[in-house]
Amino acid sequence: MKKLYSIDAENAQLHISKGNSKIGKGIWAISFLPGNKDHMVYIGKNVLLTDIPGTCSKYCDGCAKDGACYAWRDLKLHHNVTVKAWAENTILLRSGQLFEKLDEFITQKNKDYYVSKGVKDRKIITFRINVSGEVESLAQFEAWNNLALHHPEVNFGIYTKNFDDLDKFMKKNGKIADNFIINISEWHGVAKEFLTKYPNQFNVFEYDDTNRKDCDLDNVEKERLSKTVHCPAVTKTGHHAKTKDGRDVTCDMCRRCYTKGHTYTAVYSH
Repeated sequence: MKKLYSIDAENAQLHISKGNSKIGKGIWAISFLPGNKDHMVYIGKNVLLTDIPGTCSKYCDGCAKDGACYAWRDLKLHHNVTVKAWAENTILLRSGQLFEKLDEFITQKNKDYYVSKGVKDRKIITFRINVSGEVESLAQFEAWNNLALHHPEVNFGIYTKNFDDLDKFMKKNGKIADNFIINISEWHGVAKEFLTKYPNQFNVFEYDDTNRKDCDLDNVEKERLSKTVHCPAVTKTGHHAKTKDGRDVTCDMCRRCYTKGHTYTAVYSH
């Protein structure tokens, strides 16, 4: 078995990006490896990208097939720039070094704001957690929450399928930081039990595949989704939406998922 990238764990560095074509340039972001120990990412049949397991644990099982996972696709398509960065972030996450480094990074970027308290002096206003990857544990939810508490000037946004550990967090802590905006990833009712237990406490971001010919939802569900506010970045045909002047619609134009308002948003399959 050939391994394309060997990662130097002892010298792992923090990798932060300032946006991309989907979220826009106004949102800072961090990514981790997708997949898990049972779903490693290969190029071709026998070429493994890296032997570091991804962060998606059991939540990978429903996505790591048929190219359904965008993070999986991006890792393969752009492996020359993604593998090392995402793998080193993953190493830092699991070694316990990540959050201290992130705290230092944000503090440095927003140093002028801490002196002036002027909102225009914030270099980092919005931060996307896990463009790729998933929260792995209760401890990680707590660490992200603590980072948000330490930087109230920044809105931290995340999408998660890890309802099990989020439930543990709520039972233990009872409350999420006001600037830690958690979007529950819902699709075909998988989050129904969790959302019933915690009504109106989290944003919801729901996958809507009613634009696909193979959609098997009943008419009641189709009708409900048709009345739900949809992400403005994706058209009903599953393409990237454009502004009137031809630019791609990006997350930093909307910020609905980065604002704690207990919003419910659907996104067409794309």
